[in-house]
Amino acid sequence: MTYVYLDCETTGLDPARHEIWEIAYAVDDGPIQSSAVWHEPPVVSPDVRAALRVNGYLDRCRLIPQSDSEYWEDDLKKLLDGATLVGANPAFDARMLAARWARQKRDTDPDPWHYRLLDIEAYAAGFLGWSEMRGLAETAEALGVAAPDHTAAGDVHCVRECWRAMRALHTGSGWRADLTAGAA
Repeated sequence: MTYVYLDCETTGLDPARHEIWEIAYAVDDGPIQSSAVWHEPPVVSPDVRAALRVNGYLDRCRLIPQSDSEYWEDDLKKLLDGATLVGANPAFDARMLAARWARQKRDTDPDPWHYRLLDIEAYAAGFLGWSEMRGLAETAEALGVAAPDHTAAGDVHCVRECWRAMRALHTGSGWRADLTAGAA
């Protein structure tokens, strides 16, 4: 099974109204690929201002020509074909990608990834014995992984390290006993 660790930074939470502005991904243990993404500049309304502040859009976004983003999007779509999409809330990233590709008329197969998504936060909640899911930063802390930095590449790195940490703890001896103290 091929894992594609992926994160999108967006101009808001609604795939029908908002755009991806930064994306990063890594295939299995390969290098992290990251790029700014051509998008329509957002109307910075009060309902999205906080999100744009958290993901650094107002400080980091650099618009790129539309033609520059097309070459890697076709490659990414091929890499995703049948792969398991891994992320912190990968359903959100999948909806944003599907909406983007549909708007670009790349909708011949808008969901090339495997139908089961691997949500690191959901897996960690069960793995760590939490009664509710927590965010990526708390998940990383509980697993001894450096916190994400709210860039797409930083989040991909964090997600992959969290997955590796859970797998290492699971395959090691006494993994459940090692986690009991951190599960509170």
